[in-house]
Amino acid sequence: MLDPVSLLATATAVFQGLKKAVELGREAEDVFGQLGKWASAVSDLKEWIKTEEEQENQPPSIFKKLIFKKSVTAEAFDVYAAEVKIREQEAYIKWMFYYGPLQHLSQDGYHEFIHMRRAIKEKREKMVYEHIRRRKKFVRISTEWALGLTVTGLGVIILTHIVIFIVEHWPK
Repeated sequence: MLDPVSLLATATAVFQGLKKAVELGREAEDVFGQLGKWASAVSDLKEWIKTEEEQENQPPSIFKKLIFKKSVTAEAFDVYAAEVKIREQEAYIKWMFYYGPLQHLSQDGYHEFIHMRRAIKEKREKMVYEHIRRRKKFVRISTEWALGLTVTGLGVIILTHIVIFIVEHWPK
C-alpha cells in the first residue's frame, strides 16, 4: 500500500484534472470519468486511514518487534491533512452541482450521485461481510472435518492394534 502523501497527491492531481475538465466545458462523460477516478483515489486514501485506525486498535503480536515508521505528530498530521483535503474536495464537488459548472444537473443530480454512492457502498460492505462469513464457515467446517478424520483414523489404528494384540495373545 502506498504512503498517505502519495495517495493524497494522487487524489489532488485527479481532482485538479476534474476541475480543468469542468472549466474547459468537457462532455458529461469526461467529467464523470474524472469523478470516478477521483472517487477511486479518495477511496484508497480513506482505506489507508481506516487501516491505520484498525492497526492502532489491535494489540501487537508478542513475538514482533514494535517499529514505528513515523513520529506520532507526523502520522497525526498525515491523517488530519488527508481528512481535511477530502472534505474540501467533496464540498467543492457539491458546490459544482449546486452553483457551479455542473449546475445543469441540479441538486437532484447531486442527490442521485450521493444516493448511488451510498447504495454501492452498502452493497460492497454486504459483499465483504458475506465473504468473511463464508470464509469463516469454510474454515470451521474444514477444521471439524480434519478433526473428525483424525479422531476416526486414530480410533481405527487403536482398534487395529487392540485386535492384533488379542489375536496374538489368545490362548490356543
